[in-house]
Amino acid sequence: MTSDRDAPFARALRRLRGERAMSVRALADRARYGKTYISELELGQKPPTEAVARRLDDVLDTGGELARMIARTDAEESPPRQADRAEPLGDRDIERLRDTIRHLVALDTLHGSEGLAGSASRTFRGTRDRLGVAGVRPHQRDDLLVTLAELGEVAAWLAFDSEHQDASRRIATEAVLLAQAAGDTSMVRFLMNHLSMQAVYLGRPAEALDLAGRVLADDPHSPRVTGMMRVRRARALAQLGDPIDALRELKLAQRGFDKGVGPDDPSWTWWWHAAEFARHETHIRRADGDVHGAVATSERAVLSLPTAQGRDQAVFRADLLCDLVEAHAWHDADRVAQDLARVAAGVGSARVHRTIQRAERRGVRNRAPRWLLDAIQEAAAAADPAA
Repeated sequence: MTSDRDAPFARALRRLRGERAMSVRALADRARYGKTYISELELGQKPPTEAVARRLDDVLDTGGELARMIARTDAEESPPRQADRAEPLGDRDIERLRDTIRHLVALDTLHGSEGLAGSASRTFRGTRDRLGVAGVRPHQRDDLLVTLAELGEVAAWLAFDSEHQDASRRIATEAVLLAQAAGDTSMVRFLMNHLSMQAVYLGRPAEALDLAGRVLADDPHSPRVTGMMRVRRARALAQLGDPIDALRELKLAQRGFDKGVGPDDPSWTWWWHAAEFARHETHIRRADGDVHGAVATSERAVLSLPTAQGRDQAVFRADLLCDLVEAHAWHDADRVAQDLARVAAGVGSARVHRTIQRAERRGVRNRAPRWLLDAIQEAAAAADPAA
């Protein structure tokens, strides 16, 4: 691997970090990047993107110095910039969007949405606006629209995880229109899945049922897409007070996932696994008032979750903490709270923080011991994205 320590960005990043007496590890933790990646940036071994530069500017409080360097470099490599903006979008723009999507998904899976939602939204809206002004080369129209719709789904998810629900809904709805314009039914279904999931989260079961029903009415040939829509139906039915049909629907959904990703399944269904099903069963049992059943399935979800999913390690434990507090299992709740404080420290997710706060309120209501409430407060502090 080649190295260019004297590259302007690498020099500036080392200088700014040194001026703030911040270690590479501290910068990596606060920016939600890996220590190795920061080191590679400082050695000139990895080219920074504008999104990365903006994130580092925020952490180092530089007033945008690093992002301006990227903008100047782009201008030098592809002059004139204003002319570029007037040119129709094409292959280079599509590849940049795909790189952005891969980068955002990787960071969110490991660390959560904190610091990513704004950048994703700006990129989505900026590209959409440029598309409206400059257009797209005709033979690349559908690829551009579908890729932009996929970025919209990622941006909508990050806004959802950051508890910016109105923004999430708006972006997802705009992305649906882009995917429909491109004739990509699979991407439309992906976005409908997001909107149905969000409706369940916000306590709108009738809306969730309608959205899932629209996808099922199209008779998707993918067993996993069908399964995902059945899960959304199951959660909505539970919220409507029908736990028996909800669990029946969940069992039907699980059949579509038993054989893994098949030739008829879109790639975006990869993240459904046993832990996801256990978590959804937990929510259904919780809605039915089955406290001990919820604890059992919530524990199973945590134990079966892939270790690489750092953000979900915190999300699932926060759910388990709520269930243990509701079951008055004080010592088990204390163990999970301490574990959660460790896991949540490396994750930025407003949902995790909100769930831990809900566990604290339940603890107060259920007269939990003071030592447990203290442990829950420590977990909440560790998970606070604003900290």
